[in-house]
Amino acid sequence: MNYLTRDKRRDRRALLSVARIFGAFMLTIGLYSLSLAQQIDSAAQPDSQIDEVDVTSRKQTALDAEAISLSDTPDAEPSVGGKTSIVIGAAARVAPVYDGSKTTKVSPFPYIDIHGLFHDRVFISDIRGLGVNIVDAGGFRAGMAFNYRGGRTSSDSPRLRGLPDIGSAASAAGFMTYSLKPFAFEFKVQREFGSSPGTEAELGASFAMAPNPRWHVSVGAQLNWHDAKFNQKYFGVTAAEAAQASAMGNLMTAYEPGSGLGTVGMTATSVYAMTEHWGFVTRLGLRDLIGSPAKDSPLTERTFGVDFAIGAIYKF
Repeated sequence: MNYLTRDKRRDRRALLSVARIFGAFMLTIGLYSLSLAQQIDSAAQPDSQIDEVDVTSRKQTALDAEAISLSDTPDAEPSVGGKTSIVIGAAARVAPVYDGSKTTKVSPFPYIDIHGLFHDRVFISDIRGLGVNIVDAGGFRAGMAFNYRGGRTSSDSPRLRGLPDIGSAASAAGFMTYSLKPFAFEFKVQREFGSSPGTEAELGASFAMAPNPRWHVSVGAQLNWHDAKFNQKYFGVTAAEAAQASAMGNLMTAYEPGSGLGTVGMTATSVYAMTEHWGFVTRLGLRDLIGSPAKDSPLTERTFGVDFAIGAIYKF
């Protein structure tokens, strides 16, 4: 028990340290960007220089707007010059039925991504949810997003037989992002609601590029932390649940996890525009359970998981 307690405290201290450093980094860069933007705005420029900057900006905007882009981090996507970009799509997805499961399934993966709304203040996405950029200071942004997480049923995997289902739940998140093209960084804290609320914190970074107007690539990395209630919901097993599962032939032991690091992952997305509107998309995600609360769960059969999707998208 003492070893587990020390591990939990160590994970908590490590997360708090990383969060403080990252938060300070984001705040410092954000304030610097705001100050720099104000200085540039206040400085007088010759008309010819303004025209040159405007022409260059228009050319870059036109090139960016031609690329059909998808990214987990909003700021990693190309700017569309205040215009609204709407992308919808459908794909076939192969993924573990839950983090830590060795059972995979193929399922349809509908997709929608809208950004550039209200002068790029609002975005809507299946992955990111409904978000509002409350603070927009050049490369630094901060705001809120609302989303939902799908649940799971005991029929999804033999390892879940006899355990209660987990329903879908709404969530609210606060985020800070900093864009230094072609890189983007994000810190997010998300609270899940419902009968079993829980909290998740995530650090993310992404790199995006368009080798040509038809092809857009985005690569991202994520590290997250979960509180004890979140881990109990997805990785914990009460004594009553263990007894019920064991009675149904699924031998299970009770497990009450604490807070700690959850997963580390990478996601790569490639979009190739076959026409002005139609695109071919592939998405590969790799996730590994690294925290002891998840790795030590009796529900965890495999720590490493692969998430792959392939399909078509349409840009309006």
